[in-house]
Amino acid sequence: MIKNKLSLKVPASTANLGCGFDSIGMALNKFLYIDAQPIRAQQWKFHHEGPHLNGLPDDKTNYIYKTAQYVAEKFNVQLPALEIKMYSDIPLARGLGSSASALVAALYIANYFGDIELSKYELLQLATEIEGHPDNVAPTIYGGLVVGYHNAETNITDVAHIDVPNVDFILTIPEYELETKKSRAVLPETLNHKDAVKYSAISNTMISALIQHNYELAGKMMEQDGLHEPYRQHLIQDFAAVKQKAHEYGAYATVMSGAGSTIMTMVKKEQSGPLVRALRQSFENCHSELVTVNTEGVVSQSIHKY
Repeated sequence: MIKNKLSLKVPASTANLGCGFDSIGMALNKFLYIDAQPIRAQQWKFHHEGPHLNGLPDDKTNYIYKTAQYVAEKFNVQLPALEIKMYSDIPLARGLGSSASALVAALYIANYFGDIELSKYELLQLATEIEGHPDNVAPTIYGGLVVGYHNAETNITDVAHIDVPNVDFILTIPEYELETKKSRAVLPETLNHKDAVKYSAISNTMISALIQHNYELAGKMMEQDGLHEPYRQHLIQDFAAVKQKAHEYGAYATVMSGAGSTIMTMVKKEQSGPLVRALRQSFENCHSELVTVNTEGVVSQSIHKY
């Protein structure tokens, strides 16, 4: 049996949801699309389509290539030279999990063409081993809203799934990028015990409120994060103004999506249309749009030749 072609549809993700720093994430219906097939060549070939993939490397420094080879070496398999065609509607360096989507795609490519037979659980373990935390990769793989913890000592990741909130979400995406490295650099090295207890309580309450579909309470907690947002929000020039506008329309919460620069608002369904139009009118240097939650995770389609 020859493994001839693999097509992937990999969702974007939003991480943290305010107070769930590095542990909570939700898959979104924006996608990285990949077609991969073996070629008679020495080197892999990359074709990047669409504005969100401009400038990405097409040689061995490509992130997907490096990650796929890492997995192949780990499981002692050889990958054929591949032609990779990519299209993405996930903007880069905007806090929408574009690198996590690429990472997960690379794992699926290595798994398929290396004939490794990794389970979804093993794919998650590999992804968090590479990424360091599950907030983006877990929802990307599984879909939906996922809470997780990666134990760096045992290298084991455990996750729990929560019902998708019955609300609407709006993304306000600035024109400028904000690299995660820069966004992480402003975070403090340590917190005192009293603050750690406080922010743990806020996060726990937010999770419980989401489980109970109490969105008023969940939103109240989402906006009281102390682990990352107070240190990062100044990096997003329109954050405070977007938040204020969202509250004028009764939004439950406005938070940073991942490390930014995207801003995410959780709002009642009957207010989402008016709010997104108001945001578009008020913030012309940003693109505001309604986004839906992805519940499928990665969709893969393979073609075999016998």
